[in-house]
Amino acid sequence: MKVKDLVFMGMYVALALVLESVSQIVPILQMPLGGSINLGVIPIILASYHLGWKKGWSAGFLWWFVGFTLFGFNRWYLNPAQYFLDYLIPDTIIGIACVMPKLFMKNNLYTGIVLVSVIRFLANVLSGVFFYFPEGSAPGSFGAWVYSINYNLWYNLATMVVAIIIAPILIKRIPMRKI
Repeated sequence: MKVKDLVFMGMYVALALVLESVSQIVPILQMPLGGSINLGVIPIILASYHLGWKKGWSAGFLWWFVGFTLFGFNRWYLNPAQYFLDYLIPDTIIGIACVMPKLFMKNNLYTGIVLVSVIRFLANVLSGVFFYFPEGSAPGSFGAWVYSINYNLWYNLATMVVAIIIAPILIKRIPMRKI
């Protein structure tokens, strides 16, 4: 791995941490019971398209790891399965956006953002269904599915829309590599 790539990865991770901090501070970006419109996904998407999926995934993993160990992000969890579904998988999956289906013989940024956002959403829904079901219903019940889908849809959808708007503007400024 080149030093230049490590510097870029560090820059993307640092920017993701700063933007995640902003997402957690600004009240309008927060959901009442957890979750937020996470601006930190944008630098990790950029890392994926700029550096390739392996380094993009590594940047996503480092974003999660540094946020968890140094800054106290994502410390609320019930058990390891819930933690993986709510935090580890959603944070690291963003880094592989560039390997999503190709259209017209080149990577389509929008397709990558949508598909990794859907995977993030599904991981959050599964966590909600089995660990944060509404009072009076059982884990895995129809009520748990409806509640989890409704709760997680809005902030995941908003995060995806923000990424679809901002990432293409920024990615035009970055020299791309052949992936």
